[in-house]
Amino acid sequence: MKRIPVIPRPDYKEKIEALGFDFHGDYWREEAYYCFTTDEIERLEEATQEAYRMYCEAVQHILEYKSGFMEHILNIPEEVCGRIRESWDADELSLYGRFDFMLSKDGIPKILEFNADTPTSLLEAAIIQWQWKEDVFPDYDQYNGIHEGLVQSWKDIFPEGGDIHFAGALENNEDTGTLQYLASTAMEAGFSTRVLDMNALNLQDGHFFDPAGEPVKRCFKLYPWEWMADESPDGCLADVKWLEPIWKLVMSNKAILSVLSDLFPTSPYVLPCYMSRPQSGVFCKKPVFSREGHNVSVQEIRNWEERVCIAETEGDYNTGAYVYQEYVTPTPYSGRYPVIGSWIIGGEPAGIGIRENRMEITDNMSEFVPHIIM
Repeated sequence: MKRIPVIPRPDYKEKIEALGFDFHGDYWREEAYYCFTTDEIERLEEATQEAYRMYCEAVQHILEYKSGFMEHILNIPEEVCGRIRESWDADELSLYGRFDFMLSKDGIPKILEFNADTPTSLLEAAIIQWQWKEDVFPDYDQYNGIHEGLVQSWKDIFPEGGDIHFAGALENNEDTGTLQYLASTAMEAGFSTRVLDMNALNLQDGHFFDPAGEPVKRCFKLYPWEWMADESPDGCLADVKWLEPIWKLVMSNKAILSVLSDLFPTSPYVLPCYMSRPQSGVFCKKPVFSREGHNVSVQEIRNWEERVCIAETEGDYNTGAYVYQEYVTPTPYSGRYPVIGSWIIGGEPAGIGIRENRMEITDNMSEFVPHIIM
C-alpha cells in the first residue's frame, strides 16, 4: 500500500455535493490517494470474510456458553436478551457492517473492531470515491461493489417488497445523509421509503406508527441498539422487522473482542484482548460501548501500579466496562495513520474506505482518502 500525492479536482466540492455529500466539511480529502496491488486487495477480502465468520461463531458461543455475558457485561435487560436469542435463531438477515483494519508491518490486516450496528462513512465509500476514480483514474479499478451490494441486499432481506421506514437522529447531518443515501438504494431496489426522526416513532401496544399514523412494519434505524435497550426495552420487543437485526447488539460491542481472542488465539487477524487490565505490555484501552474513537487510550502498562499514557481521546463513554486490546504499532504514511474500513454487505465483502489521522487513534476528526487498485 502506498500513499501518493495528487492534485484535487478544481470543482470537486460542487461534484460531491451534487451527489448528496453536503456534510463533507474538511473530512473529504483529494490531495492524496492510496494505491493497492491486486494481491493486497485479495488479502483484505479474505480477511474480511474470515473476520465475519469468526464474529458469527463468537455470537453463537456467547449465546450458548457465556451465561450472563449480555445481562452483566453489556447490561441488557433480560427480556431484550430473550429477543436477541429469538432473532439469532430465526436467522434474521443483516444489511451491512464495517470492519476497521490496521495493516501490521508485514501487511496482515488486524481487526481493530467491527462497526456492526450503525456504521457511517458509507456514502463517501460507496459513491464519492468512485466518482473521484472515474474522473481522475478512469483506466484503473477500485475495490468497491458497495452500492450494488446494498441494492441487491434489500431484495434479499425483504423479497415481499413494500414500504421501508428509515429512522435516525436527523439533527446530525452525517446521519441524515447516510439515511438518505440508504433510502435511495432501497428505492433503486423497488421499495417505497420514508426518512424520519427516531423520536417521531410512536409506540402503541407493541406496534410503532409514523407521524401520519401509518404502521411501521420494516424499519432501518441508524440508532444504536444499546441506546434503544436502555431507553425503551418495550420498543425493542415491538412488532417491527428492524435493520440491523437486534442480534447485532452482541456484535457491535467491544467486549466481543475478548471472546474472539479466546476462541481464535492463532488467527493472524485477531489481536489478544482482555476484559481486565493485563500485567504488562502496550494496549489500547477501549470502552465496551463507544463511538468515533471517544475515550480510547494507548497505554504502556509496566506493572500493576505504573502506567504511561501514550495517546488518548476524550468523550462521553468513560463509564462501564473496558477492554484492553494489544496495541499494533501503525505504519505512518506521510505522517498520517490510515485505518481501512472494510464493508460487509449481505454477509459478503464488498469494498473499502480509508480514513486517516495525524494521531494514532482514529476519531471523528479523521479524514477520508480515496483509493485505486494499480
